[in-house]
Amino acid sequence: MKLLGQLRKMNVEAHQPIAYFLNLDKKLYPMNSHIGKLIDLHWSGTITCIECGRKTRKSYDQGYCFVCSRDLPENAMCSVRPELCVHEKGSEADREFWRTHCNIDHFIYLSLTSGVKVGITRHTNIPDRWIDQGAVKGLIIAKVPERILSGQIEVILAEHFADKTNWRKMLKGGVEEVDLLSLRDKAHDLLPESLKKYVVKDATVQELVYPVHSVPEKITSHNLDKIPDFTDRLTGIKGQYLIFETRVINMRKYTGYHVEFNFH
Repeated sequence: MKLLGQLRKMNVEAHQPIAYFLNLDKKLYPMNSHIGKLIDLHWSGTITCIECGRKTRKSYDQGYCFVCSRDLPENAMCSVRPELCVHEKGSEADREFWRTHCNIDHFIYLSLTSGVKVGITRHTNIPDRWIDQGAVKGLIIAKVPERILSGQIEVILAEHFADKTNWRKMLKGGVEEVDLLSLRDKAHDLLPESLKKYVVKDATVQELVYPVHSVPEKITSHNLDKIPDFTDRLTGIKGQYLIFETRVINMRKYTGYHVEFNFH
């Protein structure tokens, strides 16, 4: 079977194990059934912006051309520093983005990826956010009515909890067991009184299982820009990574790339 089109990050369904879907030209194709089989992957050399469609020599912010990366509200500094959000005071496009994406409920969570990490996400994005990060456990610890507050809480907690994932360790698995409920209580105690009203005490720990049969002893990330073609046997999927016998590849990194998959 041959599939080709513009690549986007994989879609997921929260089953046990997680169900993954390849996203090409916004059409979804189940991937779990291909684990254990040979796959050819070829990049045509073309990249187009996922927003405006123009060709670009380089992908910015995971799928955009330079102009869209520079000008779109979703690519502003507060996309990675939410405590600095100023969309409410910006242009008409900024204010609309604030109304639809910032001025809505957000969760602050603890997850177990390569270790325990703190993170934030929109209320509609659980458990997908955890799945994209390859978390094996996740727990909501606070709920706020707008994004800037979630950023303020994350900044405080990031002094005591990691806010990034070691992707190689995440793919290897076998992380040390932790008591997320006890760590939630510790996180709550770290917050100032002005933010304690947003804590969530009754959420349960969610566990996530991934369709991974095996992982290479030495984890090497394949670079399509340097080597546009390869053939390898798919042995698992975790986070946004396809795991092969001799390499892994981050699908999200190549958003906007025009690729061809051949399934044997």
